[in-house]
Order: sequence, then C-alpha cells, then structure tokens
Amino acid sequence: MDDMTDAEGMPRDWFAELTARIPSFVGYQAKDQRHAADKTVRDAMVLKLDDLREILSDVIEKANDAETSVVDDLSKIIRTMNELRDKVEFLGYGDTTFFTDEQLDPDILSKVYQLETQIYDSLDGLETAFESPKDLGRRDTLRDIRKRLEAILQDFAARKETMKSLR
Repeated sequence: MDDMTDAEGMPRDWFAELTARIPSFVGYQAKDQRHAADKTVRDAMVLKLDDLREILSDVIEKANDAETSVVDDLSKIIRTMNELRDKVEFLGYGDTTFFTDEQLDPDILSKVYQLETQIYDSLDGLETAFESPKDLGRRDTLRDIRKRLEAILQDFAARKETMKSLR
C-alpha cells in the first residue's frame, strides 16, 4: 500500500482524513473560506505544539539531577519546536494565489490535504512519544523526537511550496 491509496487500493480521501482530526475544518474549496480554513488547521497544529512543549518544559524542570546532556538535548528540541510553532503560526495568511484563485486544481487540493494530514499525523506521533515522561530521558526517544520534528518541518515547507506553486 502506498501513501496515495488505502488498504483496498482506493485513492485516499485526504480531506476526510484531515477533517477527522480537525472537526471544524471546512476545506479550501470555497474561495471565501480559505483564510478561515488555513487558520483553523494552523491553530490546531499550534495548540498541539504548545501542549507538547509544556510537557518537555515540565520534564526539564524535574530533571535537576539528570544528566546535563539530556537536559541540553531536551532544550534543543524545545528550540526546534519553538521554530516550528512560529513558522506554523506566523506564516502570512493568504500570501499566495492559492487564496485568490476562483477554481483550484483538485490535485493541488489533494496534495495540500495530504501534507496537512501528514503533519498532523506526525504531531500525533510526537504526542505518543511524549506519553511517558521517563522515556524522554532516553537517547533513542530523543533521536526519534528530533527525526519527527525534522519530518514536520519538511512537510510544512512542502505545504508552503505547494501553495506557492499555483502562481
């Protein structure tokens, strides 16, 4: 099974997958709803990042006697999360033709929905990695978190480029 098809070989419905994660999301099809839809998706991502940063901050506070290198690694992860959060929250709304075109190419819409779903799935994966605070001191867990954050950064950059490609 590839990323584009489900278990039965049918094309995946990225819009349905994204709305299952963000119930108030209305989609980008209607021109007058695109700004609100973009804000809804990005606000949901920012809230999730804020929750995860709070967990890491608590772990750092409780890690007074922990290995300094682990605290340093956690601090670097928080900085990366802050960078990602700022990119997600402060990217200008409506700065591409994506928001002004009357008709959007269904393939472009599907790609945007796919990337947003992947980002949200990766955030869910991060949330799972954060479920056990004691594991946040393990090197393999920290490597996994850094890898997931890098994937989110890449997917968000791809989302931005996909929207710009409409020019």
